[in-house]
Amino acid sequence: MWYGMDMLSRHEQRNGEAWPAPSPSPTAKPFSRVLVDADGYPYVDGEPMAQNTRQCNEIFYAGSALKTQYAGSPDTFVASDLLMHYRQGDRRASVAPDVFVAFGAGSHERLSYKLWEEKSLPSFVLEVLSDSSTVKDMVTNRDLFAWLGIEEFWLFDPEGKTIDGQLLGLRLRGGAYEPIPPLSGRAGYRSAVLNLEFRNESGNLRIRDPETGEDLKSHREAVEDLRRERESRQAAEAQVAEALAARQAAERRVAELEAALGREPGLSG
Repeated sequence: MWYGMDMLSRHEQRNGEAWPAPSPSPTAKPFSRVLVDADGYPYVDGEPMAQNTRQCNEIFYAGSALKTQYAGSPDTFVASDLLMHYRQGDRRASVAPDVFVAFGAGSHERLSYKLWEEKSLPSFVLEVLSDSSTVKDMVTNRDLFAWLGIEEFWLFDPEGKTIDGQLLGLRLRGGAYEPIPPLSGRAGYRSAVLNLEFRNESGNLRIRDPETGEDLKSHREAVEDLRRERESRQAAEAQVAEALAARQAAERRVAELEAALGREPGLSG
């Protein structure tokens, strides 16, 4: 079982040396499935976002939870499976992280993320492993993100085949990634750049906001919470309406009885 960086091979890095040009994948999709922008850079590469439902669910949770977390921050960009181009002029030099967060970049829509056009480099990247992506994520992408200078690189292993504990956070120091130590006193690891806590809970990735003490919710979970709140409010309103109707009925009955008593012989004048 692999764990951390020490058991993974490294690409040699030299100051000023360009990242090696990517080679065409033997499983690459036909060019007709690749969509390009006005400058000829791909923004759809024909590759699926996930290889299975477990991986898809974890990517969806992390991406939507972080988007919800930063929805009120107009300078923060959160993306899932968006092509990131890292070398101008080389249209093959791109990578599509499962989730990434860039501060100071602006939250506007994009076809892709071109590093030479953007105001900031992503600070956080998360990859969710699958059988077909493990080596690429843990070796090639890890070294690429370190070379680019991305501060934190996180890996989650839904199947638990590769990473002990299924979750691994790496922080960049001196041009190399080092494992983020676990939290003291509770399960999980802290992301310094996001100020959030990540943990594996029964095989599922969960993200906690230490300021509120609550887990971040995906869009689906947030919608479900709103539905339950609406149903609870409607039930409470129905109870209030029912109680009011009962009170009004009782008041009418009292009024009818008083009127009937007032009409009986000897009870008037």
